Amino acid sequence: MFYHNITSDDMLNGDGLRVVLWVAGCQHACPNCHNPSTWDAQSGIPFTDWDEAEFWEKLSQTHINGCTFSGGDPLHPANRDTIGRLADTVKKLYPNKDIWLYTGYKLDFDNSSRCWIFHDNVINLEPFSIDWIDSIDVIVDGRYVQKVREEDIHSGTPALWRGSSNQNVIDVKKSLSAGRIVSFL
Repeated sequence: MFYHNITSDDMLNGDGLRVVLWVAGCQHACPNCHNPSTWDAQSGIPFTDWDEAEFWEKLSQTHINGCTFSGGDPLHPANRDTIGRLADTVKKLYPNKDIWLYTGYKLDFDNSSRCWIFHDNVINLEPFSIDWIDSIDVIVDGRYVQKVREEDIHSGTPALWRGSSNQNVIDVKKSLSAGRIVSFL
């Protein structure tokens, strides 16, 4: 996996003070994306043991509420395994810290397979599921849409923790329990 930055004391990418891992790789290519330099999965720098140690050191700080995986897209095929391992480990080491994940994929419950799937029907990416979804507390899903953002600004619609109001801020634990999307807001 490649990444672009690890930031700390971030207050914009989730609730409270956060460590944010900005990964490389995104297939959605949303027009007017604020991070197009992260689309290439080979851009940035390799995420080595040294970089992971930096992530853990920043997350261990008592004033940090949790971590956020953003990018790029943490659910890009090149990132899923590493992000899943990190998310599972965060929950084991720091059960009181929450995990937020930003993705351009939409999350839906598939009744036929009885599982949660991620998909992007706009560019017909292959749907998939992740077996570590229960390690995530909040998922902000969906593509950024510039026209919706402009409408949000014009109408005064708040887009708290998301780029445009078409994106969902999902309470994962409540959604898993209910078998349907439950908003965090």
